[in-house]
Amino acid sequence: MSQTRPPAQPPEHEDSPGGAGQEAAPLTNAADLSGPGANTGLADVQNPAGPTDAKNLKDHTTAADPRPPTSPARSLPGLPSGPAAPADPPPMARAAPHLSRPGVRLVAAPLGVTLGLLAVAAFGTGFVGRFRAAETPEARSFTSLLEFDLWSALVGASIALYVAVAYAMSYAVRQRWRHPVDRPAPWAVGVLLAGAFLLMGAVFGVLRFFMPPGTTPVPLDGLWWRMPLLLVLGMLAAVPGAVGLWDVQCRLLRLSRRLPTEPDVLPPVGALRELDRAWRDALRFLTGGSLIISTAVVDAGALRNALLAHGMSQQAFPASSVLLYGAFFSVMFALVFMPVVVLWRSVAGRLVEATVRIPEADELTEDWVERRARLVAFLRLNVSLPKVLAPAFGILAPLATGVVSLFLPGGGR
Repeated sequence: MSQTRPPAQPPEHEDSPGGAGQEAAPLTNAADLSGPGANTGLADVQNPAGPTDAKNLKDHTTAADPRPPTSPARSLPGLPSGPAAPADPPPMARAAPHLSRPGVRLVAAPLGVTLGLLAVAAFGTGFVGRFRAAETPEARSFTSLLEFDLWSALVGASIALYVAVAYAMSYAVRQRWRHPVDRPAPWAVGVLLAGAFLLMGAVFGVLRFFMPPGTTPVPLDGLWWRMPLLLVLGMLAAVPGAVGLWDVQCRLLRLSRRLPTEPDVLPPVGALRELDRAWRDALRFLTGGSLIISTAVVDAGALRNALLAHGMSQQAFPASSVLLYGAFFSVMFALVFMPVVVLWRSVAGRLVEATVRIPEADELTEDWVERRARLVAFLRLNVSLPKVLAPAFGILAPLATGVVSLFLPGGGR
């Protein structure tokens, strides 16, 4: 006995996607990917029962289709294709949502840094410059001068500058060690820090030997702890710069060992990039040290002006003392920096020789000359060392001018 099926009811194997008998994937493709004008005709071809049954069939197959709605369309032969799906956005368009406007926290960061440095400067002026500085009548007379106010304000500004330089130099060292392969071993970091503090002790001992307490009578209470504290803060600010310069020197020594000496071996990959980075970091550390030295010279000059305004003779505190004070720190810092510069230029010269080797006389070409000149110019080997260091040493220009003026007729009076 045959079973009668209602009219407008599709066969069982077509109504159930994935059922036994026939797969619904071809129907899904035809129903989904045909154009709007061909929906009725396609439904009639696939299902003679009518448009209503075709709509039901399309709903079933669409629900079973796991593809996202933006997947590219596949057209069937002889059938009109539907509207094209939108293309994938380019890489910059995908990254654009992450480039949002700066929020309150990001905008407040530089403002907070500036206000923090101002707070440090105010604390330095109040504590180092004026805290219990006028206990005696002579000290009260000295601290009432406008020149003393200027010196105390410069002391506070110097302490704020020391904090800023120490942070900048520490950040530069951290950037050099951000990759594990570039980071020294813990014991090596300990050796660098121990060397920095040993250098600090040597500087402090030399100054104490040549300038013992009481050499310059300053009518300021608590002078025995004010000046050493200011000196120690300046040297602590210079510690990250010294560690960074020694790290640059260590990396240059390692690169020098990797450079080939054989004529047919090319230099290692990334050698030029490492040399350029080492030079930029060395100049950054040099600039930080120059700022600290210049600040120390300005503070000493302001103290001398205050003492002269108080009535001290120029013979008791000559201008040469201020200049020699700054020259001493410049020499000590040069002992750390100059070996780095000499080693860098030596390694850069070896890299040029290994990259663009000098051929025989009959093999010289214009292309070889251009390549070598371009590399030499990029590494600044065709520029004298004073011109290369001029941007960083320009901070010490007043010190150099003052030293020269001491040897001119009437200088230093």
